[in-house]
Amino acid sequence: MIVQEKSPKEHYMQVKIDWTLLDDEAHPLWEAGFCLYAYLHPKRDLLLYIGKSDFSTVGHRIQGNHKNQLFRDIRREYKIDKIRALQGELLLEKGRRRSSELLADIESLLISYLRPYGNISATQSRISRPGLRVTCKGDWPFKHKVFYDE
Repeated sequence: MIVQEKSPKEHYMQVKIDWTLLDDEAHPLWEAGFCLYAYLHPKRDLLLYIGKSDFSTVGHRIQGNHKNQLFRDIRREYKIDKIRALQGELLLEKGRRRSSELLADIESLLISYLRPYGNISATQSRISRPGLRVTCKGDWPFKHKVFYDE
């Protein structure tokens, strides 16, 4: 049997995330679902939290009891009452499908590299997706834009 070696490009899955600053409460992307979102310090480019919104909207994920402790901790640690929010739209290669598993893998990859203040999971260990390459663009405020999963 002859095994054909794959080209380097075939060894990884490329995902781009187009980040958009949600600069007011009426921004339509608060209603976006199946995406990533991030909370930033209001005045500095400091990442406070990364999350995924696969079964709800970005707006629903910022509300409710599930975020009360996070916002209390952020308020106490950074002495701030507001955050900036980003919405991240996944742009996949042709022929690739979106899935909750892929969204979770991208979220955990970013968390493991960036270590946002409010994220606890995926900082010590995580299930990897070898070959995953994530590139952040748009309103992403950080110099580090490309993340690889080994």
